[in-house]
Amino acid sequence: MEYPKLLQKAKNLPGGIVATLVVSLSVIVTAAAADPSPFTAEYQARYGGFKASAERSLEHVEDGSLQMFTTLQLKFFGKTISRIRESSILENDTDTGEWRPLAYNFEQSGIGSRKRNITFDWENTTATTVIGRNENVIALEGTAMDNLSGYLALREQLLAGKQEVLFQGIDKGELKEFRYRVIGEEPLETDAGNFNALKLERVRDATSRRTTEIWLAPHWDYLLLKLVQKEPGSNTISLELTSATVAGQTVKPGKNG
Repeated sequence: MEYPKLLQKAKNLPGGIVATLVVSLSVIVTAAAADPSPFTAEYQARYGGFKASAERSLEHVEDGSLQMFTTLQLKFFGKTISRIRESSILENDTDTGEWRPLAYNFEQSGIGSRKRNITFDWENTTATTVIGRNENVIALEGTAMDNLSGYLALREQLLAGKQEVLFQGIDKGELKEFRYRVIGEEPLETDAGNFNALKLERVRDATSRRTTEIWLAPHWDYLLLKLVQKEPGSNTISLELTSATVAGQTVKPGKNG
């Protein structure tokens, strides 16, 4: 593929290849489930002719909050041409036990530079999104998540045994519905080892030409192992785990996963 065409693709790079992973989700979180385990994970990503390295993490902070981070570096001929950084800060609602986001930030530098953020006001049940110079206030019903904290929503539903999950999430300034279906368990080979993974697919409108499949590690607190998203045309976004730690333990296959 010619270099100018690759650069044009980079300018149109989906905001948060990594965030697409775990998917712009939101859901009402149940208080019964255990708190999420801290983790750090490294991935190899691909988009068309590009390669990217990505990192995701979740940390428990001394003040009782959670912090989630994602970084992604898009490279061409060994040179970083675009970098994505995402962060989400969450608090625990002492009345309900829910984890709910307080602030989300997204920044892409280099080719395709752009910014967006979300500020959550739970007292007034609103979320204010800022994309460039455009500001929008969204009325919320229940707990809504952002692109990163949506991992918690997905985890909670799976822990509850859901096979068909329905979410509302804030994505690029809009409140949207997201549906996922559990396909089942299947063996998955990754650079981090061979796992017995739980496979899910995103349920989209019948007219959509985009498909998304994700593989999670149930025995490692539903850590993301792999994502494959096929775009209209010939392009595919993929993300695959190379190494990770969960609750201080190195992620590796075991007899149960």
